[in-house]
Amino acid sequence: MKANMLRKAAVATAGLALSGTLMGVGTAAAAPAGTASVMASCITDRNWGGNIQGQYGCTHYDLPNGEAQVFGIGSDGAIWTRWSRTNGTLSSWTSLGGQGRSSVGATGFGWAITLSVRGTDGNWWYNNRGGTSSGGWSGWHR
Repeated sequence: MKANMLRKAAVATAGLALSGTLMGVGTAAAAPAGTASVMASCITDRNWGGNIQGQYGCTHYDLPNGEAQVFGIGSDGAIWTRWSRTNGTLSSWTSLGGQGRSSVGATGFGWAITLSVRGTDGNWWYNNRGGTSSGGWSGWHR
């Protein structure tokens, strides 16, 4: 648990860059031309599968009911998420939009999660998850 919290803090402070304008939930755009990346599965304490950019890895977040959620940069450059369910199954991968070229930072308490990334404009961008088990994402904002 302590190592997980340290990982979350380290990832949250990592430099992140986005290409172009950040978009709302569920919108993905093509990765910038010339972006070379090695694709890999998202692996933390388990293999989450998927097709994420291996050089950026994925970020793991523990939810209060014992489930977990991960975040990574997909083959299209967008930020994607997947979560475990209490019955042991996994959700489908869901795009949160944006264009990331680094690790995704995830911090929070309980159900409330804040993703943070630095845009190509040099500003920090955030996407917040509501503080309940059914909370939705705010969309990217500064």
